Amino acid sequence: MDTLRDHFIIAMPHLTEATFDRSVVYICEHNSQGSMGLIINRPLSSAGLNLILTTLDITPNRGLEQIGDIYSGGPLQPSMGFVLHTPEYDIEDTVRISTKVSLTTNLQIMSDIQQKNGPEQFRFALGYAGWGVEQLEREIANGDWLVVPATPEFIFDKPDAVKWADAARRFGIEITQFSGLGGSA
Repeated sequence: MDTLRDHFIIAMPHLTEATFDRSVVYICEHNSQGSMGLIINRPLSSAGLNLILTTLDITPNRGLEQIGDIYSGGPLQPSMGFVLHTPEYDIEDTVRISTKVSLTTNLQIMSDIQQKNGPEQFRFALGYAGWGVEQLEREIANGDWLVVPATPEFIFDKPDAVKWADAARRFGIEITQFSGLGGSA
């Protein structure tokens, strides 16, 4: 596979680090310089979200109900916002990842969503997951991640609570039957 862009990587059960435990990551970029993705099944708790918004000097109740859940996109730059969305919306700083999914980092998208001028479907995340040169390839070869093609329906419509297991089923395995513990010989 030349690129993992527009694919999901699914954490195997032995990845128990809090950030990636049972995570599904949408890969937005994968090239010779590394990889970048957003965790799509980790909504922030109300307490965590309020703490982040307060830190960013954003009033928590100022029209955010139209944005819906806000997700932890990954451990890197947790104060930076990323919006995965359907591609009919396109402004400065919008990157088309595939014919069906785009990514925008321009804060104008938040205002447009609140004014009902934004994309039809979207997912707002704070932070991202990143890997250095060939790091993700090594982790996949190590058996840390499963890789499956992405679909916008899976990103935007599938309930978060079932994404991890359902993504693995798309790979052809029942991941809930695996143990996160290794054995010894």
